[in-house]
Amino acid sequence: MDNTNKKLSDVESELFALVNSINNLYKKYQEGTINDNFFRKAIKNAMKGLLKIKLYFNEKNISLSEVLIYMNFIEQYNRAIKIFKEIYVLNSPEEFNEIGNKNMSHFDINLRNSILELPGITSEITASFITLMDALKLEGITSSDLVLKLFKELKKSIKKFPGIDTIQLEVNEIYNRAMKNQQNLIKNKRFRDIIVDKLYQIFKEFQHKLNLNP
Repeated sequence: MDNTNKKLSDVESELFALVNSINNLYKKYQEGTINDNFFRKAIKNAMKGLLKIKLYFNEKNISLSEVLIYMNFIEQYNRAIKIFKEIYVLNSPEEFNEIGNKNMSHFDINLRNSILELPGITSEITASFITLMDALKLEGITSSDLVLKLFKELKKSIKKFPGIDTIQLEVNEIYNRAMKNQQNLIKNKRFRDIIVDKLYQIFKEFQHKLNLNP
């Protein structure tokens, strides 16, 4: 129990430091004491840290809202998220480009999506898992093309959500196995069933990691 409390205390301290860092960085940016490039990089790194904390709380079945209430830190946290929204504009692509960040990296886009569009990405990943598993259960498969295409769509969906690297690696391993055994995908029902079982376990892991179970 002492170790658990110490670990949670450390995470709370990190949460406190990251939120304050974002708010202080914004203040310095407004004052002109730090440049735009440094500001954006620092904000990105801080938000990556916040995402990891959110995933940690989900894994431990801890409510982030309750932690913030306990810390009396809701106002500061919401201010930090508001700053992030202002930096990574959620309006039209034209308006986003007017902000002057046309070279936004894939990681920036993924991070923005993960924090601000979690429900949509979650639904997309869930749908990809279910569609792929259903396709593998079909009788009379005459080509591996559909299954491999659905695998690629699942991999693409998972890449949109940083912080679930283990799940991404597990799906990649199954995909590589399927690629090497395309004839079994067509002719061997037992082989397909094994893949479905493995995908289902990963899917359950995904739900548990993000605390999405009913």
